[in-house]
Amino acid sequence: MPENQKPNSTTKSKAETAVTDSDNIENDVDSVDDKDVADVDIEIDDIDDELNASEADESLKEDIGKKINQLRLAKGYSQRKLAKLSGLTNTSISSIERNKVSPAVNTLKAILTVLGSDLTTFFSDEWKEPKARVIVTPKDLLELNEPNSKVSLKQVYNCSRTRNLGFLIETYQPNSSTEEKIAHEGEEIGTVIEGKIIIRIEDSTYLLNQGDSYVIDTIQPHTFINPTDSITRIVSAHTPTTY
Repeated sequence: MPENQKPNSTTKSKAETAVTDSDNIENDVDSVDDKDVADVDIEIDDIDDELNASEADESLKEDIGKKINQLRLAKGYSQRKLAKLSGLTNTSISSIERNKVSPAVNTLKAILTVLGSDLTTFFSDEWKEPKARVIVTPKDLLELNEPNSKVSLKQVYNCSRTRNLGFLIETYQPNSSTEEKIAHEGEEIGTVIEGKIIIRIEDSTYLLNQGDSYVIDTIQPHTFINPTDSITRIVSAHTPTTY
C-alpha cells in the first residue's frame, strides 16, 4: 500500500468485525462452559439426593425388621405364631425381620395389630429401644410355645439388636413332640442334658441319649419327639437368631 494511502472504511470495518467476532466467540465459549458446569453441578446434586434417599430407604427398612423382631420377642411369640396370627407364612416373617424384603403397608399393619401396636406408634419418635442386658433371669426367658403345649421352648433374650445367636432351653413332657416337619433358615446345635429325644429329618430318624449332641441344617423339615415316659431337656443354639 502506498505510504500516502489511508485504509478505506471497508478494510477497517472488516478488522473491527474480526475482533468483535473473536470476542463474541469467547463469550459464547464462556457461556457454554458456565452452562456445562452448572449442568454438571445439578447432575451431581441429583445423584447425591438419590444416594441419600437410597440410604434413608435402607435405614428405614432395617429399622422395620429390627423393630418387628423386638415387638415379637417382647410379646413372647415365635415367628410361626406371628405368621399364623397375621395370616402370613413363617418365611415371610423371617424375610421381613432380616430385612430381606420390605412389607407392604397392609402387611405391616396386620403384623402390628397382632403385636399390639399400630403404624403411628411404630414410626413415631416415641419408639424406645429396650436396653440390652447382660444377665437374663428365669423370669426373663421368653416362652415361644403356647401355654398349654407339652413342649416348652424358652428363649434367652437380652433385648440386643446386634445379637447373632439364638439360644433355647427346651423341655419335652413325656410322649410329646414339636410341630410336624418344622423348617426355618439356619443351623442349629443342641445337647440332650436329660432323657432321650428322637429327631426326624425328612426320611431319616435319629435317637439321642443324655449327653448326645446334634448339628442340623434347619431348612430341612424336622421334628423332635420324646418317646419316653420321662421328661427330656435340651439346650440348643441357632443362627440366625430367627425362630
